[in-house]
Amino acid sequence: MDDKPRRLRDTCATESHLMKKIFLFTIAAAFLAGPAQADDKKLEALLDKAFDKEQTRIFKGRDKDGDGSMSRGEFTSLYGEGGAKRWLPVFDKHAGKDKALSLKEFSAVRRDIHLGGGNGERPVALETRFKFSRQGKMFRTYDKSGDGKVTNAEWAKMFEGKPNAARLAQFKSADGNKDGALDRIEFLEMLLSPPRRER
Repeated sequence: MDDKPRRLRDTCATESHLMKKIFLFTIAAAFLAGPAQADDKKLEALLDKAFDKEQTRIFKGRDKDGDGSMSRGEFTSLYGEGGAKRWLPVFDKHAGKDKALSLKEFSAVRRDIHLGGGNGERPVALETRFKFSRQGKMFRTYDKSGDGKVTNAEWAKMFEGKPNAARLAQFKSADGNKDGALDRIEFLEMLLSPPRRER
């Protein structure tokens, strides 16, 4: 008796079962990646907002004559002679006909220099951006346990053991999912939201 048809049928059944598992695994992976990708986009948007806010502060501090533009001299004073020589081509790429940078152009120059792309470099990875950002450093300072969340207890320790009512309310309102801890996104949203008097 020939056993070939039975073996063929068993092989097809096994392959079909394997294909179903691969399909389900792919669907599950896509489902789980969806929120992570959304979080990455939100994190990137928050880091961009923080970056732009910082560039505005730097621009205003370096615009010595208060004309609302940054000249080559003001740019050179920001980077020093050696740094300016390296980055003047990026300055020239973004400067208008007046050979000066507006705030928007200055921000584009700084983005090219510090986030990649200015001299053909690869853009900086999102995790690296967060790690080395001022906000990322603050987050790690608060997150004493290193678990990726700032708990209410860790928050309180930063205020000499007992934060005032305003700080407690700030933490509570920033804790969007009400789990008693701030993840990176909640922490950044809190830092970048305007102070209460500006709302």
